[in-house]
Amino acid sequence: MASTLDFFSLLFQTASKRNHRFGVVLTGQTDWQQSSLNALVEKVGQQGIFQLGGEPLDGVDVHFNVKQGQRLLGQECQLLICDLRSGFDANSFSAATGCIRGGGLLVVVADTNQQTDAFEQVWLQQSLSNLIVVEQGKALPTLPDTFETPNHAFEQQAQAVDMIRKVVEGHRKRPFVMTADRGRGKSSALGIAAAELIKSRNIHILVTAPSLATVNPLFEHAAVHLKDANQEKGRLEWGGSSIQFVAPDELLRCHHRADCVLVDEASAIPIPMLQQMVERFHRLVFSTTIHGYEGCGRGFTLKFQTWLKATRPNSSFFHIEQPIRWAANDPLENWLFDSFLLNTELMDAPKSSEQRSIERLDKKRLVEQPDLLRHCFALLVNAHYQTSPNDLILLLADPSIQLYAQFSEGVCLGCILTVEEGGLNESLLEDIELGKRRPKGHLVPVMLANQLGIRLAATDLSLRVMRIAVHPDLQRQGIGQSMIRDLIEQTGFAFYSTSFGATKELHEFWRQCGFESVKLGSQRDQSSGTHSLIMIKGQTSWTKNANLSFVSSLHYGLSNIFSDLETELVRSLLSRKDASVVLPSASNLIKNYSLGGASYDSVVPFLDDWWKQSPAMLNMMSDLYIRRVVQRHSWQECVDEFGFTGRKQVEQAFREQLQLLKFTV
Repeated sequence: MASTLDFFSLLFQTASKRNHRFGVVLTGQTDWQQSSLNALVEKVGQQGIFQLGGEPLDGVDVHFNVKQGQRLLGQECQLLICDLRSGFDANSFSAATGCIRGGGLLVVVADTNQQTDAFEQVWLQQSLSNLIVVEQGKALPTLPDTFETPNHAFEQQAQAVDMIRKVVEGHRKRPFVMTADRGRGKSSALGIAAAELIKSRNIHILVTAPSLATVNPLFEHAAVHLKDANQEKGRLEWGGSSIQFVAPDELLRCHHRADCVLVDEASAIPIPMLQQMVERFHRLVFSTTIHGYEGCGRGFTLKFQTWLKATRPNSSFFHIEQPIRWAANDPLENWLFDSFLLNTELMDAPKSSEQRSIERLDKKRLVEQPDLLRHCFALLVNAHYQTSPNDLILLLADPSIQLYAQFSEGVCLGCILTVEEGGLNESLLEDIELGKRRPKGHLVPVMLANQLGIRLAATDLSLRVMRIAVHPDLQRQGIGQSMIRDLIEQTGFAFYSTSFGATKELHEFWRQCGFESVKLGSQRDQSSGTHSLIMIKGQTSWTKNANLSFVSSLHYGLSNIFSDLETELVRSLLSRKDASVVLPSASNLIKNYSLGGASYDSVVPFLDDWWKQSPAMLNMMSDLYIRRVVQRHSWQECVDEFGFTGRKQVEQAFREQLQLLKFTV
C-alpha cells in the first residue's frame, strides 16, 4: 500500500511542477481498489476532492452520481475520483474532468479486465488503457517526465480583453471574433472586458447565447470586478450601466438598446441569425469554443467567418491557445479529446473524387479500425455543433443506430447517421395518440401518431436520418443527394424521415431529395433558434394526406404561431409546383389598388387567396408581401422592420411591388 501511495505522491509532485493533469486507472479486486482510494483521499486531505459515481467515500467534498458531472462545472478540485463500475455517461465524465486544476489527478475505478462483446465497452477499455494504469499485484508504472513549464496563462486572455474593449472604443462596424478551446478563459475575458468598459463609461451591454447557463461565468467574472453591483438572473447593474442577457431570437425580434453586443458560443446559433446581428448591431463581439464537447470544428470558421470578412472587411480575429487553469499540452485534455474524437481534424478532400456508393460501417470494424471512425466523426463534429461524447457511445452501443459513409482515395467524402424507428405494437397506439406514452427511440412515428393521428406511421418500419455530413470542400456537388439515394436503394423501409432545425437551405436540400414536409414545431428550439421540421419520403397510403395536412396547418399558422418565421423560409415551405388558379374578376381591383385606388382592406382577401392558390409565383413575392399578407403583420410592424418612415410610405412601396406581379386572380 505504501508503495502505491508513494507513487501517487510523486505523481502529484510531477503534475504540480509541470502544471499538468494526469489520469490514473486503478484496476484490481474491489477491496484493494476501495482501500487504495480511502488511503489516497486521506493523503490529499483538504485540497479539494470530488467524486463522480459509486458510494461516497469518507473525506470527499462533493459527490454526484455518474450522470451529474455537469453540476461540477465552474468548480475546482485537486483530485477527481470517477467510479465507472456502475455505469458510464460520456458527457457527464467529460464535463467533470474540466474541474481538475493544473497539478491535479483524475483517478478512474473501472472493471477494465471484464470480458465484454459490447462495442462501447471495448472502446472505453481501450481508451482507459492509454491512461496511467496502476494494477493490483503488478509493478508500478513509470512516472512521467518532470519538467517545469513557464506560466503565461493570462497573457492571451489580457490581449483578448483589450481587443474586446477596442470594439467599443474604436470605429463602428468592426466586429471581433474570439475562438478558443475549452478551459481557455474566453467567458471570463468577456466578463472582465464588460466590467472594465462599465467602469470607464456609461454603457448598456447586451449578452446573447444559446442559453443563460452558457454565460453564467461571464456574469460571475463581471461581478467580481464590479463591487456592489446589483445582480439578478441574467442582469447586472452598476452605476448607470448594465449587462443584460437576451435570447438570440428575442434580440432580433425586439428593439433593445445596446451600445455593444457580446455573442457567446456563437457556433450554436444559426448562421442566418448571426448575419442578422451583424447587419443590425454595429459593435459586436463573437466568442465560441472550437474544440471540446461544446465545440463546433471548422464549420463556423468556413461559413460565418468567410462571410464576415467579406461583409465587414475590418473585422478582427483572435484565437486563445493557452489554457488558464493548466499548462499547454495537458496530458489529460489530450487523452480526453483523443478518446472521444473531439479533436479530429478533417482530411484534405481529394482533388478529383470518383463518387462511389455508400457503405454501412460495421461496428466491430469501427472499434478495430479507430481511424475509420475518426474520419467520419470529424465530419459530424464539424457539421453539427451539438455533437457530444455521448453520441460516440450511443453509436457504438445502440444496434438501431447505423453509420453509412462514402469514401474516395481513402478520404471520407460524407457520412449518414441513421436510426430505425416504428414497428410499434398496436396495443401502445391509443396511449401514444392520447399522449400517455412516448416510447423512446421513435421520435418521428410517435410525433406523427400523436400530433397528426396517423397510426400507420407508428406501426410501419421506418428509417430516420439523424445526421448527414459532407466534406465542406465538396458541398453543393450533389454528394449529399446521391448518398440519400444510395441509402434508400440499399435499405427497404416503408418510409424515411428526418427532423432538423428549419432553414431555407436545409428544407430545399431535403425537398430535392424527394422528401415532403409533414410537421413544423410550434416553438423555436432554445439552442438553435429554429423551428424543428419533420420531412418524410415514402409511398405509403398516408404520406400525401400528411403533406396536405401540413400545408393547411401552415397556412393557418403563418398569421399566428409562425408570424415571425423568416420570409425566405416561408417562401420555401409554401413553394409547390401546382398551377395557378384563375380568378379573373379580381384582377382589375388589384390593378387599381396597385396604382393608388381602392383600399388595402378591399383587396387583401384576393391577395390572400392568390398566395395560397398560386404557389408557383412565390419567388416573385417580396418580403413585404409575405410579412403583410401571408403573416399578417401590421403596417406599423412592417414600417419598423423595413425602415420606412410611416404608413403612407410603406403602403406606397407595397402598391409598387404589386405592379411587378403578374396576377391571375
